Amino acid sequence: MPADVGFHWVMLNDYDRNAAYRAAISRIASGRIVYDLGAGVGPMSYYALTAGARRVYGFEVDPDAYPYLTRLTRTFPNFRALRTDVTRERLPREAPELVVCEMWSAWLTEWPMIKTLNRIRRRAAGVRVIPARAYHCVQLVQARHRAELPIEFAAHAEATLFNDACAVGEMSLPALACKTDFQRLVGPVDVGVEITPLTTGTVNAVRLYSYEEVSAGLILPRLQTRADELVRWLPPMRARRGRPIRLRIRHRWDSGLRIWAE
Repeated sequence: MPADVGFHWVMLNDYDRNAAYRAAISRIASGRIVYDLGAGVGPMSYYALTAGARRVYGFEVDPDAYPYLTRLTRTFPNFRALRTDVTRERLPREAPELVVCEMWSAWLTEWPMIKTLNRIRRRAAGVRVIPARAYHCVQLVQARHRAELPIEFAAHAEATLFNDACAVGEMSLPALACKTDFQRLVGPVDVGVEITPLTTGTVNAVRLYSYEEVSAGLILPRLQTRADELVRWLPPMRARRGRPIRLRIRHRWDSGLRIWAE
C-alpha cells in the first residue's frame, strides 16, 4: 500500500505558517535541546537543526510519515527520530529547553498534545514552547445540512471541519472565550461568555475556532491549514436580536468539553 502523505503535503505548502514557525525557532533553538512533538515529515525539526540546536528529538506515530522523518538522521547526527506516543510513553532522559508543537485543533485546549506539554513542563519548568499562545473564539450559529434528510443532531454532538464550507447561519459575531498561554501549565477552562445575537431566530449550535500566536505579536490568520473549526450542537433556543445570551464553557481532561446556556 502506498504511503498517504497528503495532509503533510498540504502542511509543507502552507508557506506563511512555516515561515512564522521557522523564524520563531531560529531565534531560540541555537545550542538547545529541542523536542518536536508530532514532527510529521520533519519541517520543524529541520528548522531547529539548521538553526544550530544541540540535539533535536522528533516524535511521530504516523507510520506513513515516520520513514520520511528518519531521513534527517542522514544529514544531522544530532537528530533522533522516535516513533513514540508522547502523551503516555517514556520520554528521553534528556529534558528539553525548547518544545515545538504545531497545534491542529479547532479548539486548541482539546488537542491531546496539551497533556504532553503539561507533562514536560512538570519535568522542565522553564522550557520554552512554540507557539507562544492561542486565542479561542465562540460564535452562535444555526447549524443545518444540505441533504434534505429529516434528521436533527443531538445536543452535544460535534463535527470538526477542515477547510470545508459548513452549512451554518451565523447568529452573532464571534467572541473571545479564553486564551491559552503555552509558557506555563495549561489548566482547565471554566468561563462565562456573553454574546449578543445580531438577528432573531433559533440557535442550535456554536462554532469554535482558535488563532495561534506563534511568537510575541505574530498571530496567524485562519487560512489554509489553519482554517479548521468545531461545530458543537446545543439544545435549540430562541435568540432575539440585541438580547445577550450567556454561555458557560467548561473543559477538563477527565470530563471533556461542555457548553451550555446559563
